Amino acid sequence: MIQGKSLTLKVFTPNGLIHEFTDLFSINVPLANGYPLGIMSGHAPLIAGTSQGMIRYRSNDQYGELNFHAGILSIRDNMIIIFTAGELGESEKEQINPEETKYNRLMESLVNKLKMGEEQSTS
Repeated sequence: MIQGKSLTLKVFTPNGLIHEFTDLFSINVPLANGYPLGIMSGHAPLIAGTSQGMIRYRSNDQYGELNFHAGILSIRDNMIIIFTAGELGESEKEQINPEETKYNRLMESLVNKLKMGEEQSTS
């Protein structure tokens, strides 16, 4: 481990602290931008949005996974704090806002029309 220090992971919901793990070697968190973030000792301070998914953690003698709703991640001085609405059940999926679905369909339609326009202009 960098600097000989271990990580501490705390997970909070609106009801308070629900998980705390100490002496961790690494943590992997899915970010809202769609990419995972690997965290090891000495990581730079960061505040970021997380997406729904698995948070994986590892110490010298244990490995674990937690499945959470989207939330907020804070990293500072080897302390990782995640604020989330709660854990996900096996069959639970995050609700998609109907406006987001409309927007995604509109963007998909525009991209397809642009592609068709490009194909026609090159023929």
